[in-house]
Amino acid sequence: MSERRRTAAWVLLAVALLEAVVTVVAATASDLTWTQLTNLFVVSNAVIGLSLALAGWPIAHYRPGNAIGWSLMVGGCCYASTATGLSLLAWLGAPTVGWRLFATVINGGWAPALALFIPLTLVLFPDGKLLSRRWRWLVVGLVVNAVLWTATGVLDRNGGLSAEIGIPGYPHWTGFAAVDVIGAISSAGLLVSLVAALVALVLRYRRGSDQVRRQVLWLLLALLVIVACFGLENLVSSESLVLGVLPLLLIPVAVAIAVLRYQLLDIRLVVSRSLLYLILVGGVVAAYFGLIALLDRNASVLATLVIALAFNPARVWLQRLIHRAFYGARRDPIRAMAEVGAQMGSGLTGVLAALCRVMRFPAATIVVEGKEISAYGELPAARHAIELRSGTDRLGELVVGLRSGELRVNAADEQVLSLLAAPLAVAVQAKGLADQLRDSRERIISGREEERRRIRRDLHDGLGPVLTAVVLNADAARRLIEAEPERSSALLAELRDQAIGAVEEIRRLVYELRPPALDGLGLLGALREYAAMASRRGDGGALTVTVDAPAALAELPAAVEVAAYRIATEALTNVIRHSTATTAAVRLSVDTEALRLGVLDNGMNAGPEWTAGVGLTSMSERATELGGRCEIRYDRTGCSVDVVLPLAEGARR
Repeated sequence: MSERRRTAAWVLLAVALLEAVVTVVAATASDLTWTQLTNLFVVSNAVIGLSLALAGWPIAHYRPGNAIGWSLMVGGCCYASTATGLSLLAWLGAPTVGWRLFATVINGGWAPALALFIPLTLVLFPDGKLLSRRWRWLVVGLVVNAVLWTATGVLDRNGGLSAEIGIPGYPHWTGFAAVDVIGAISSAGLLVSLVAALVALVLRYRRGSDQVRRQVLWLLLALLVIVACFGLENLVSSESLVLGVLPLLLIPVAVAIAVLRYQLLDIRLVVSRSLLYLILVGGVVAAYFGLIALLDRNASVLATLVIALAFNPARVWLQRLIHRAFYGARRDPIRAMAEVGAQMGSGLTGVLAALCRVMRFPAATIVVEGKEISAYGELPAARHAIELRSGTDRLGELVVGLRSGELRVNAADEQVLSLLAAPLAVAVQAKGLADQLRDSRERIISGREEERRRIRRDLHDGLGPVLTAVVLNADAARRLIEAEPERSSALLAELRDQAIGAVEEIRRLVYELRPPALDGLGLLGALREYAAMASRRGDGGALTVTVDAPAALAELPAAVEVAAYRIATEALTNVIRHSTATTAAVRLSVDTEALRLGVLDNGMNAGPEWTAGVGLTSMSERATELGGRCEIRYDRTGCSVDVVLPLAEGARR
């Protein structure tokens, strides 16, 4: 399919080139002067038609799926057909039936290009697709208007353009008054279609991505040059091919560049500067003639002086407005901070979108530890990174894509980005904390479910069989109590042992849920009791454990009490099992913010092959669950465990 389309593109290009060659040869061989060729639109139609085809060919060949290329090529062939036909009529034609039929066709040849294909190209620009399905009605209207416009050219009561060289087309009927009505309707339709195309371009610019906006700016640049040329032509009060026709060729050229090479240069800079100086020149001319008309024809010196004094302030004010429209808040850090700050509650993606919108960057992303955590747009090859810091800690970096044509950010951009880095760092830090909180909650829920599963398993596999055996032995003892009292007595003794085992199992389960010593002795008493029992290491060596704590502790949250007791006893158990310590100290302090626990011993670890196990991981997890921290340092001179457990309201249960 693509190969067929490329072949069709070559065929259309060949038709357009053939039309141009035939037009040149026939026009040269005819008796028409250059002025006559110009007045018959032979020159303008040939040039515009060829330029449309040449601009459309690369799009149709390299982007065959984009309808713009085909619209330009077919429109170019139609446009040039009138010039070719008129040249042939002027060279070889005669007022015979055959040539008049030929004249009838070429009189309306250029109409579809003007009424259909050129507006359609603008409506489809730049991706070859309509804005929405509702725009299909506009295409229908363009087709209808093209038919009316063509009918106007063919049914011209004067015989059309070919009548100017003595060969009118058919029907050439002067009494056909309806042609005037059709001409008025088609002219209004052409105006409406061009306005609709302009509306479509404005909507694409407002809704489009940075790429679409830059593509639309290429068209705007062409329109600015055309407006300047038309204004200059009117100023000198003379019709000129150079100022009146050739500038129109910029539109298809701009379309082709915008579709194929929109990154050719910094189009924003070119358009902004062109717009600035076009408005300034127009304003100066208008102000000069306005002052002359208002004051006196001899007040030209005064008018010049007034304009000279007002020129620079007006230029600065106008340049600021245009700069803000194209480059956003590059030179207005306060506005940038306000607009980006207003999006802080919408997440990092919303913040990046606001940053790109305000600063006109094509894309931005935030990278933390080499991983992209949020992004907006697609980063181009040229980009700039700025660090996000919280104090001395490096949190990540903000990477922005540079505008088209820029190789690095300028000082104004750097200043704004530096200011925005601080709130972005806060947002990144908040997101990190939120992620940690979510992970912590997931671990808590997972841990709670694991604990329930363990209790269920212990009850089912441990206590359940014991109690079942108790019931069976009780039944057996009851049946044998009269017939075999000795055996019944033995069963009762076994039943007693089983009941004692069940009680022990229940105690173990209760202890694992919450150490009973905490309820009977409190945290401080429970730690001192455990320290008193831990008088021997696993290898039989003596061990002295001291507890350094206030005489009394305020009431603590139950979760904090359990976590502190579990961590302390786990640390002392590690000393007993794996260390050669002779002394170990437990330090405990509480203030209004947190409970601080420390366990320090003077022993050596079991050996270089010793590694941290489940116990140390469990201590850290218990502290993290409560929003605290646990730092464990160990080497061959001893081990220290420092724990901070916050006493925030959330921890009090």
